[in-house]
Amino acid sequence: MKILVLGTGGIGGFFGGFLQESGADVTFLVRAKRKELLLKNKLEIFSPLGDLSLTPNLILSNELKPIYDVILVSCKTYDLDQAMHDLKGIKGKGIIIPFLNGFTHMKRLDKEFGSENVIGGVAHISSTINNHGAIEHFSEFKKITFGDRNKNRNNDLLTFYNTCKKAKFDVALSEDITADLWRKWVFISTVAGATTLFNCPLGEISIHEVGKKTLSDLYNECRSIAKFNGFTISDLETKNVLKNIMTPGSLIKASMLRDIEKKAPTEHEEIFGDLIAEAEKFDFDCPILKSCYLRMKIYKDSLK
Repeated sequence: MKILVLGTGGIGGFFGGFLQESGADVTFLVRAKRKELLLKNKLEIFSPLGDLSLTPNLILSNELKPIYDVILVSCKTYDLDQAMHDLKGIKGKGIIIPFLNGFTHMKRLDKEFGSENVIGGVAHISSTINNHGAIEHFSEFKKITFGDRNKNRNNDLLTFYNTCKKAKFDVALSEDITADLWRKWVFISTVAGATTLFNCPLGEISIHEVGKKTLSDLYNECRSIAKFNGFTISDLETKNVLKNIMTPGSLIKASMLRDIEKKAPTEHEEIFGDLIAEAEKFDFDCPILKSCYLRMKIYKDSLK
């Protein structure tokens, strides 16, 4: 099985790197500048799973051919148009598994590559690219989940799942990937919302009772929006999620906060804005989520 990974960032580089380490046939689609850096410094990953330093197989967009069975897309949503342009050379073969937040990216990929070729995917990981271009992995989260949105059997997807099982990260073949996408959207909206609103890791928020209540109320706002859209997150699951994100001393902060620290663009429109739009369809008010969105709108204005 031939696997193409778009980019070598905190998601693509991490999972693609450990796939290559496990013996999988992996190629990374990169830009010329990134290729030059990787050829010089290799692909480096610093992780509780064990550090990696490997020479990746690299390709530029003008060299692409439709020879790949699986294409992993893990760019930021605001870079998706460029990513789709770069991937034009793979049209005609392979399934695309995007690991982006929200749902709007699915519609855009469906239109460009055909819905029958686009698989739902969710990544659970806390990682970033440091100033030297290496990937830093934080916490125990290291899982990808994927599945056919129509719940059909796909032999390439099953083969890819078995390939992933040989790697050091966790993997799941979902029976209801749309529900999993909603779970991730609710989760990331809570974690990104809280850590950006208060500009600190989860542990510094949950040390205060009012912080715990704010996290709980924000999560419940978001899961209510999911419920209005037909996807219920149970009270038991909610209890377990809140317990995890309120872990004492947790240093976890969303990648959105890391983007703020780098004064980089963020995905607040796709994560907060689109979720608020879903709430407004049902006249549901979500004041904490709107506060998180406003905080990010103000941040975006500061970049001008």
